[in-house]
Amino acid sequence: MNLPFITAHASKSQPLLKMRVTAFLAIAAITGLALPSIAQAANPATVSLTVHYQRPESDYTKWNLWLWKNLTTGSDVDVNTNGVEFTSEDSYGKIATVEITGMDKFDDIGIIVRKGSWDAKDVEADRFIKQIPDDGKVEIWLRQGDSQIYYQAPTEPAPVNTAKAQSTIFDSADFIGKYTYLGNDLGNTYSKSSTAFRVWAPTATAVSLLTYEKADSLAASARVTEMKSDVGGTWVTTLPGDNNGVIYTYRVAVDGGINEAVDPYVRATTVNGARGVVIDLSTTNPANWTKTKPAFSGQMTDAIIYELHVRDLSMDSSSGIPAAHKGKFLALTDINTTSGGQKTGVSSIKELGITHIELLPIFDYASVNENEPTFNWGYDPQNYNVPEGSYSTDPTNPTTRITELKSAIQALHDQKLRVNMDVVYNHVYNSGSFSQNLIVPGYFFRTDDNGGLTNGSGCGNDVASERPMVRKFIVDSVKYWASEYNLDGFRFDLMGLMDIQTINEVTEALAVIDPTILVIGEGWNMGTLPNSVRASQTNISKLPGVAHFNDQIRDGIKGSVFNSADSGYATGKFTAAPDVIAGIVGNTQYSDTLLSKWTTSTPGQSVNYVESHDNMTLADKITSSVKGVSPAGVAQLSQFATSIAFLAQGVPFMQAGQEFLRSKNGEGNSYKSDDATNSIKWSTKAKFASTFKYYQGLIALRSAHPAFRMTTTVQIKANLKFLKFPNDIIGYSINGKALKDKASTIMVIHNPNPGTKNLVLPNSKKWSVLVQGAVAGNKVIRSFTGNKVTIAGQSTLVLTQ
Repeated sequence: MNLPFITAHASKSQPLLKMRVTAFLAIAAITGLALPSIAQAANPATVSLTVHYQRPESDYTKWNLWLWKNLTTGSDVDVNTNGVEFTSEDSYGKIATVEITGMDKFDDIGIIVRKGSWDAKDVEADRFIKQIPDDGKVEIWLRQGDSQIYYQAPTEPAPVNTAKAQSTIFDSADFIGKYTYLGNDLGNTYSKSSTAFRVWAPTATAVSLLTYEKADSLAASARVTEMKSDVGGTWVTTLPGDNNGVIYTYRVAVDGGINEAVDPYVRATTVNGARGVVIDLSTTNPANWTKTKPAFSGQMTDAIIYELHVRDLSMDSSSGIPAAHKGKFLALTDINTTSGGQKTGVSSIKELGITHIELLPIFDYASVNENEPTFNWGYDPQNYNVPEGSYSTDPTNPTTRITELKSAIQALHDQKLRVNMDVVYNHVYNSGSFSQNLIVPGYFFRTDDNGGLTNGSGCGNDVASERPMVRKFIVDSVKYWASEYNLDGFRFDLMGLMDIQTINEVTEALAVIDPTILVIGEGWNMGTLPNSVRASQTNISKLPGVAHFNDQIRDGIKGSVFNSADSGYATGKFTAAPDVIAGIVGNTQYSDTLLSKWTTSTPGQSVNYVESHDNMTLADKITSSVKGVSPAGVAQLSQFATSIAFLAQGVPFMQAGQEFLRSKNGEGNSYKSDDATNSIKWSTKAKFASTFKYYQGLIALRSAHPAFRMTTTVQIKANLKFLKFPNDIIGYSINGKALKDKASTIMVIHNPNPGTKNLVLPNSKKWSVLVQGAVAGNKVIRSFTGNKVTIAGQSTLVLTQ
């Protein structure tokens, strides 16, 4: 995932104001205050703006202003791409003046106080200058750490930072007891006779429903319907009649300001997620839509997961996918595509033999203009329950993206492929403009002791999953995707930032919908929550049924992902063998001498991999860490490294294109690189056909033998025994008979040495060879009787009896 530490303005909404404790306590008692409709006159063409800025310590070095002409719906225009400097001062502080032309075509002026070129921001939220008189002369006063815009010089002392006190109130028993809503009707509830709206806004003094004729209608043209305060801090109203397709937002009076926000629970939006849309979901199902899924046991270790970005699949000219579907959900519906005589796209993925396709974020994210799509991984949540419009053939039609995503999922199911979704509930793209934060300022995010947003994610904010209504939102959202889109699994980005209870409630809710749904996640032990409640690797025993990405076997096999030159067991660093051995048994508590950095309860909790969208591809990592390696050597080492991971106990995982040595030209963080870097080059499949066949063979072997798919630690301890071989060779035998495998014994040997080695086996029975050199599969390559065998350098040997 990408890590934008400081984000330039992206907000299309009102500012988030800091809450004062006294005001907050008063708000809790106020309900039903009517909010009148506000007409907005056109701004003057030219605005002369004077900004006074005060920092108590007078530390003004490098601080400047970022200004833009803002449209609620439409494209903003920056006032000065280099920022606006403070050029004078008075007794209050520094002063900046600027003349802004063309304001008659814009709604208001966006303003951010920043340091340098986004080294820091003074207050997280974007602010908007809305009081623009007819003469165009605007004078405002700003203070460090205070998000209020003052239109007269403030005379009272600067407000104390009350974010921490506010956080304490949110977490108090009184607040939780009074303002936790348990119903299942948040958002809009549609029927042909009426549509009900319910939004959770416990700190608001008034809430109104705004409805629009068109996606780009001016805010002043909205029809305003006052909402009534209801149970659990919610506000409600109902519109009579058939409202399918009605465009809407909420106007919320909170913290002394007025914010307009998209419904957090909305299921359809206008282009770029600017406004919500009421939708009749029954009309979005494609003609062949069915709830029937491909057969799957539900056992984690039976899954073989293939990570894929929607756009990567089709953008290269060799994909064989029609131009109209390139970069779109519909590319996943194109079957029997070819390039150079080789299957491409979905047909190639099916040919490989995997069980689950895992799609990188497909929810509505903010980092791409849906009208002019470019590449981005998509770890930038905007509207959690809406499909991403850039993957739609018509992002301006709210239903198209829904129907096309469902068509893609159905097409994959028809090909006997299950579909997992990569979800990002640990942070959002822009905390200031995020809908939940505009409606209930301060509730959705964690803060530190100084009242600032925590940043364990590296993306500027951390979602407070531990709060009841945030937890409810996450659980409700995952349930919605699972049921409405018939999904088969979820991958939680930076899961270690989330709390244990939330993840467990997610898995419990999903089990009710479909007990075969998979849940995996990045359980990195990250900050901002107490260690004891983090949904991390170290707390895996508290997360039954959840699998974690295994960085120990990953780095053990290929070297650290944080050092491109570092090698691993497969590429020459034999001292990494203990990390590989730990991963071979799924990081279970196999023995007291096994050096697991973290311990699973079952092997199904270990996701074993050597390549994902993060960091270098395996081929690039090998090229970077093995001096003078030839293309043939890259292929050999890729096969060797992957064989270790795929035959280990646990859940095998791979990135799309890994099977034919995908390269991103050494780019280890391609989150916004171009299509030339990220797209899958299907033409290389023919060039590296032997590697594709090797991967295909490993998958077939694993799928045919339950001995590679044990489900308990007890089974592994009883039936997998490590063998002693010289020269840092790892070998182990599996008692297949005890596991009802068709092979009574399976022996796996990994030779990391560059040269051939002669080995003596434990017995002299008849052996069948299934994997040898560059050949892998479930078919016998050759048979021999005896206890002596030769294994090629940097390769895996699999024997059965």
